Amino acid sequence: MPTTPAFTDPRKRLAELKTAENLVVMTLRLWAEPLRDPEKAHPHWQDGLTAAGLSNDAAVAFDTVMRVTIAAALRPLDVHRPTCPALGSDEARLLGMIRLIQQDRHGDAGVLLADWLAMSGVRMALAPLCILAHALERAGLSLPTPREHASDAGRVIDFPQSQRMVGADPGARLVH
Repeated sequence: MPTTPAFTDPRKRLAELKTAENLVVMTLRLWAEPLRDPEKAHPHWQDGLTAAGLSNDAAVAFDTVMRVTIAAALRPLDVHRPTCPALGSDEARLLGMIRLIQQDRHGDAGVLLADWLAMSGVRMALAPLCILAHALERAGLSLPTPREHASDAGRVIDFPQSQRMVGADPGARLVH
């Protein structure tokens, strides 16, 4: 096994992602949006997880990972706005972490997480990241490796607010 896991994702656009990956990226973007513009009303980031059939535990785990990241970040993260069609490098890195955990490569996921966080933060964030990754897997949302072209079998996940955001955010309706 290599000393550092592969996390380079050749994909540069959200349109290249599968349903499970879009769900994770849009959840991250919606979670971060109120931090950018706290005075504005924002969609609830948890709605996509709920619509996908994930439990509240998955949402709490996601929120915990991100709060630890805010507290222990080594650098600013590359997280794009919800309407951006491009895939941010740290959005791809989060997909890589979840994918590695779903492949039972927890140590490698921790190495990727260490690019974001001090080691104390890695220790605090890895357990909730595992909870999130396994909750996604139990819901039938395993993250494929970027080179896999397996079908998502037409699974559709609608964010409840997607009708309000039709013109503004094509990523709010996750269809792949």
